[in-house]
Amino acid sequence: MGFTLPERGVVLGVASLVLKEGATIESALAVVRAAVGAGVLAIDTARAYATVDDDAAGERIAQAARAQRPGIPIITKAGHFRVARAAWDVDGSAERVRADALRSREVLGAPPSLLLLHRADRVDDLDASVHELAALREEGVVEAIGLSNASIELLDRARAITTIDAVENRYAFGLDPADEYRYCREAGIPFLAYAPFGGPKAEPLATRVPRVAALAMSRGDSVHRSALAAMLAAMPGAWPVIGSTRVESVLDSIGAADLAVDDSLRQAFADDLASRGVAL
Repeated sequence: MGFTLPERGVVLGVASLVLKEGATIESALAVVRAAVGAGVLAIDTARAYATVDDDAAGERIAQAARAQRPGIPIITKAGHFRVARAAWDVDGSAERVRADALRSREVLGAPPSLLLLHRADRVDDLDASVHELAALREEGVVEAIGLSNASIELLDRARAITTIDAVENRYAFGLDPADEYRYCREAGIPFLAYAPFGGPKAEPLATRVPRVAALAMSRGDSVHRSALAAMLAAMPGAWPVIGSTRVESVLDSIGAADLAVDDSLRQAFADDLASRGVAL
């Protein structure tokens, strides 16, 4: 069946809606409802996005999107899970991947649109895990499979075993190289780019893409929306996974899909990345 998304748009990740200090189910649902209403392409969650009391908190929030828009793709992940208030563990074994997949299907009430091996970079036996992912897809437990946090070497190994439907890796503007994106683009594999703004510990986005920021300010646009729009234009086959926790910010980011990208914005984005040693 594979995994496909429309050509242009963003995905909402719900990690911060669950894990950020002070997060509430009410605020999370408000953000998800706003995102779905504004046309977000998919919802990204994981078994690891859990509370101490609810191992499926993130998937329940994602499922709320389907109540509003039936059929919206839900991406989830296996092999990484919460074990205490401030502790997580990794078990990417075939047994754990299957158990997580079955639990995800139970919570979502349908096969996940895409199941990713969450910490592919920390799996002891990647071959066994990928074989299990392929079996789950064949059995219809999940619709499509992929890897998250995977190097090119790991992607080569996985693709030698089975078809990989998608990859989700971090790609923060001005911080991360685009090697895995280029690999996926050449291979025709959808690339989900999480944390495009870098996360809460990163230096401000405007300092990493100053040319885009200056152009956005002159046009009355936000730097976040302008950077996302430029990415969508410059990186076909890639979809940013945003982690907005406020209705205003999620609507601003989703609006990137409708922002016109001219030569000036394209060049500003390319120059900003090049100044950081990043080539697309």
